[in-house]
Amino acid sequence: MLSNTKEPQKGNWRYLLVAFLLALGLWYTLNAREQIERVVEVRLDYKGLPTGLIVTGGQLNKVSVRLRGPQELLRSMTNREISYTMDLSGVTPGKNVIPLTTGENKPPELRAYEVLEVTPSRMILEVDKIMETNLPVKVALRASPAASSVRLKDLVVDPPQVTVRGPASVIASMKEIQAEIPVDLAAEGKAVSEEVPLLAPPAVELNPQVVKVTWKIDVKRRTLSLQRDIIFENPNVSAQPSRANLMVSVPQAMVKDAGYLAQFQVSIPSDTAMPAEDGAVNAPLQVAVPQGGRVLKISPETVSISRHPSE
Repeated sequence: MLSNTKEPQKGNWRYLLVAFLLALGLWYTLNAREQIERVVEVRLDYKGLPTGLIVTGGQLNKVSVRLRGPQELLRSMTNREISYTMDLSGVTPGKNVIPLTTGENKPPELRAYEVLEVTPSRMILEVDKIMETNLPVKVALRASPAASSVRLKDLVVDPPQVTVRGPASVIASMKEIQAEIPVDLAAEGKAVSEEVPLLAPPAVELNPQVVKVTWKIDVKRRTLSLQRDIIFENPNVSAQPSRANLMVSVPQAMVKDAGYLAQFQVSIPSDTAMPAEDGAVNAPLQVAVPQGGRVLKISPETVSISRHPSE
């Protein structure tokens, strides 16, 4: 009796296993056939640009691709970067319209899917011929409020010419390469020598990229008369007189610059000995001078300082 009961149970397990496998296969088949959509980013790489040509605009780094395909396959796509290398061997100087939706431009990783949309759908490459020539180096003063007062002299540039290489449409319009040097009023009359980087449009290559520039500057000047309150840090001490007259020399461009002129300040040195309670002492005056300014005369040169009476 026991052996007759167990035999049917073994047979039932076999049928259950077969039914389970059939159901699993049916579920997978239905899900695999279900179509879904997904947008992925595709990085664009380039090869094959003909010798003597250069891309000057329109080049894309990546495009967005909307795909349709089996649900399980699209969901199993990893987040790894997808790239496609575009062959530029057929481009010519001028504007080149390159469609991005054709099957031949589909990355291998996406060939199992239907491409619904590529954004943007095309790329317009601007291509130019490469031109190379030699141009002279022109030295200019860097933008500065005092630049119009400065004149360069004893200027030497080494090398005086450099090789430039880049798009023909850009190179053909260039007459020189510029190097900018700083306006240092403190170096007036002194020989200055520096390695100066050259300035050029982004698509232009320079050889060399740096030149050695040696120069001196002359400064056009104006003489002004100024009056200034005498500054002293100790509030318990007063000075007689309390104002000083200055005769100063300034760069011509700074004559009407109130902020620059305000930097001329007259003060009593902080280490000046203090007078006795009922006495007075003479103290020298010092002048703060902005860059490029000169003090020609100060009147008076000394003042009498006295302590305020105690209350």
